Amino acid sequence: MNGQDKVWEAAEAFRRQHLARAGGTLPVDVFSLVELQLRLDVIPFDDLQAKYRIDAALTQDFIGMYVDAESYVFWERGPVWKQNRLRFTVAHEIGHLVLHRDYAAKIKFGSFDHFARHFKGDDPARYWLEQEANEFAGRLLVPVERLRELFDQFARQIAGIMPAWLQSEDLRIKFAEQVAPKFGVHAQSILTRLDREGLWPAP
Repeated sequence: MNGQDKVWEAAEAFRRQHLARAGGTLPVDVFSLVELQLRLDVIPFDDLQAKYRIDAALTQDFIGMYVDAESYVFWERGPVWKQNRLRFTVAHEIGHLVLHRDYAAKIKFGSFDHFARHFKGDDPARYWLEQEANEFAGRLLVPVERLRELFDQFARQIAGIMPAWLQSEDLRIKFAEQVAPKFGVHAQSILTRLDREGLWPAP
């Protein structure tokens, strides 16, 4: 089993444990998940995005999650693009919680500044941790079965009109833009899932 398969397995196990009662409701309600299922304290952090260029971060003791105060306040009525960004970031942090707890527990930070510098560094090991958390978030927010259903519906509609549709990057982007709102993510996240899941790789 390769690294990606392990991340996928962890994401699907997490979904079965924590989202089964939601019945596949989309977009995933990440804050209900964080507060009610995982019992993490959500801690508004003034200017988290402005100061550190992040929207959310787990506390080192794993009992809470810092969230950019402005983004959190406007969660229900803010711009859709900002909601989507925060949803993905929170799912990313959940990925760290599930996948990297042991790694993070070995490191002690004297301040949040130290923490932020550490995880914004260019160490290759940290790069892969971030990639794994991104992959977890993508798999969690965009269930492959639902994406495949939408892809199959689209394929049936377009195949008779445009036989070479799979070679069209413009059409691929339009599909991603069309379905992204169903999952509450940016179109780029859908393009990534189409590629990772082997459903519609970039031509």
